[in-house]
Amino acid sequence: MSVKTNKTNILRYGLLFPIVLIFFSIKNEVFIVGRFLSLLVFEIIPGGLITQPTSKLSTALSLFDAQKSPSITLDNTLAGLFREHGVSDSIVLDIYNGYTHVDIHPQILRETVYIQDEDVGFSSNHTDEGLERFRTLVLAYKTVKFLLGIGPIDVYLYRPANLPANIDRLLSPLPANQRPQIHYIDLNKHNVQDELRRVTRGKKLWYYRPKSYMLEYDTLVHPDFAYEINDKRFLLHPTIPTPDLQMAPLQGEDLSASVLSTRPLPFVVKLRRCSGSRGTWIVTREDQRQEMLTAMAEYQDRGVPDVQISEFIHSTRPHYSVNFFVGAAGPSNASSTVTFLGATEQLFTQSGRWAGAVIDYRSQKQIQEQLMDTINAVARTLIGSYVGWAGIDVIIDAHSNRTVVVDLNARLTGGFVVCLLSNHFMKERGLPLAQAQSFHYEGKSPDVYTLLAPFISKGQVIVAAATESLPNNSTAQLIFGGRTREELFSIKAAIQERLSRCLDRHGMIDYSIGRPSMSI
Repeated sequence: MSVKTNKTNILRYGLLFPIVLIFFSIKNEVFIVGRFLSLLVFEIIPGGLITQPTSKLSTALSLFDAQKSPSITLDNTLAGLFREHGVSDSIVLDIYNGYTHVDIHPQILRETVYIQDEDVGFSSNHTDEGLERFRTLVLAYKTVKFLLGIGPIDVYLYRPANLPANIDRLLSPLPANQRPQIHYIDLNKHNVQDELRRVTRGKKLWYYRPKSYMLEYDTLVHPDFAYEINDKRFLLHPTIPTPDLQMAPLQGEDLSASVLSTRPLPFVVKLRRCSGSRGTWIVTREDQRQEMLTAMAEYQDRGVPDVQISEFIHSTRPHYSVNFFVGAAGPSNASSTVTFLGATEQLFTQSGRWAGAVIDYRSQKQIQEQLMDTINAVARTLIGSYVGWAGIDVIIDAHSNRTVVVDLNARLTGGFVVCLLSNHFMKERGLPLAQAQSFHYEGKSPDVYTLLAPFISKGQVIVAAATESLPNNSTAQLIFGGRTREELFSIKAAIQERLSRCLDRHGMIDYSIGRPSMSI
């Protein structure tokens, strides 16, 4: 009996000790000390004495985790870049993608004019969980991830997929003069077209993807031109330095006898209108050729007219996504300002899908000097008809050292926000490297703030988006900084470990599945 009582007392006083320290540290704004000591007590107390977290301890930890994020001051914003590059009009943004083979919502039907080449796996005939998750990500995550970099400009978001409280929390670290003006359109209550006319009245419309409704609106860039320049055929322009390219027809072709079957390895096949490296096949082996031909048969049945075939470029350098801004044309097209904004190293999965971006802020000036001629060569094909953010995917040939453009994205890119954070990471925190990547985790979308609080509180991790795509299943876009590439790798691993922790029904960390790690 006395042994049991002693164990109980040890547990009570042992748990009281970190609670007092945490509250003391909160009062004195020394969060990390309280956190460290509380975890130290967990290591000292025998594991058998800790079976479930007490409500007091959970409350204390949640108070630590709920601390306010540090401020984020961007180097510039999309709104600022428009002003600096000759656009004085009021602007409203449509940063939603358009889809041709799936209806996103009864009020957001498939695009029939400016068609896109989505994966053949998605169709409005599907009613499975994966399609619902895709629709939610389209309405929220895939759009929200751009918000941090937009600045004081009008932008509309759809409700109920985007709740104002969640968006406010996301934007709260920004100073007031760098936050966008959000207009919410409730898909369940409002008529979308009526609301779009209201939101855009008296303003110029700029957008992520052209859509047929825009033909009736005053746009900064005509949708026809935006559609043309984001087509892989535009890379055949004679002044753009590219690998050897050709278009291969699909309709009416016997694929087994086509150039897709007979061309010597290696080569690359791309659909004309895809993003995020979707619709790309890197063919270096015969089994990869067969996988590509199987996919081409499906796209042939869908009615895709042709695909791009290009030379395979061997490179030992990173594959860069080079971001720049094309200004409004001045008295002559030559007087338009083209500004380099940053080059990110692209990350890919083993299957070749885009998986994120890394930027080294220290090397940006050198990269700019090396690639500015290539940027200007592409920009000259846009000036006079296009205004806004743009990106080119660039590879440097290991054999000839030539720089070639393998893709043009005249829109916001995956590296948009991370290019605007050099002050936040490098100048203010001494972190010259940053990485943008998506993470999936079980739990509610706000749980990411609790689970990653030690990183967020130091400004080493920024939450760019967090969406609950299925019940208790969320996706977050995170940007995190490091001193070295090894540190970036370690931080990524720590993020994955924290996000993999089980959550109880209150969204609190459940330590009953294991003792807490002391690594932060």
